Amino acid sequence: MGLKSAIFTIRTPLRPLKKEEINGVDIFRFDSIVSLMRQLIKASPELVHGHSFGWIPATFAPLWVRRYVFTPHIYRLDIYPGWKVKPVLLPLKKSNAIITRTNFEAYQFKGIMNDSRIHVIPIPIDYDFFAQTKKEWKTQICNKYGLKSTDKLVLSVANLRPAKNLKTLIKGFAIIKAKIPSTKLIIVGGDAVSNLGLFSPTKPRLRHSQELTELASRLGIKEDVIFAGYQNAEELRKFYAASEVFCMPSKVEGQLLAAGEAASAGLPLVLSNLETLVEIYQGCALFHEPMDYKSLAINVINILEDSNLAKKLGSEGRAKMQKYRPISIHTKLRELYENLLSQ
Repeated sequence: MGLKSAIFTIRTPLRPLKKEEINGVDIFRFDSIVSLMRQLIKASPELVHGHSFGWIPATFAPLWVRRYVFTPHIYRLDIYPGWKVKPVLLPLKKSNAIITRTNFEAYQFKGIMNDSRIHVIPIPIDYDFFAQTKKEWKTQICNKYGLKSTDKLVLSVANLRPAKNLKTLIKGFAIIKAKIPSTKLIIVGGDAVSNLGLFSPTKPRLRHSQELTELASRLGIKEDVIFAGYQNAEELRKFYAASEVFCMPSKVEGQLLAAGEAASAGLPLVLSNLETLVEIYQGCALFHEPMDYKSLAINVINILEDSNLAKKLGSEGRAKMQKYRPISIHTKLRELYENLLSQ
């Protein structure tokens, strides 16, 4: 489109570099929100796309940039007190466009924004990458973690923070293990490095994984719950290929990218019945109330014991996720950008 792309964000212990280039995009990391906002004003960009509801630069950027697109990345507005929400919505009303990932999220902004400025554009899923599966990948995972080739693997992929509700998953797995002794639970993901700020309904805590480990120990399943830590994409798809079912009982969730990656690999899903997840994954998942670990366990057991059900859910998941390929999503985003830049 003839424009230079750049990402402005904050430095963290995991990403300390002040500047780098990734795939032709300049990444600028600032020491403070003040320095980020000062540079944003100085740069005077043609178009800004802000992310995350309640993050100060993304909230106030529409007050001084010419064209502004905002993706809230929020599950529900009504789970936060009004004194938090109203001050954020006020400057965001000046946005040229609001992008939500689901129709459920879009509905919350109707009445706040003009309908013509609300666009449903989900985050793309790299279907072609995650749809690749190889038999030897299960062998590699089993060898790495001392598992048997006959073990049935229940997989969850999540940043280890309370909103992901992994304690409910571990409680449910204890029931699954008692019913099907050959099952193992693998949790891929690292500790949260910080809280999510003002708009986190359940603030992440460092060392939350220790609480999860202690729970597994109390339930007598410590040896059957594997915490695999952070894995890059190349390794992650091996876990999807090696597993029988993907499970995530989140209390708060927007699109749940890991479920989309798992569905791309043909895995049947067991998810909490949040409105956003039902909208996206209906037909390729079995749903349960977020805190109902018994229903979670029943759903997983049904999939593990019914190969026809597992195949049906897996096949439907592959079909759904092909619509989330990057080329399809990027086309919608490009059209939005071009329309705004022409104004």
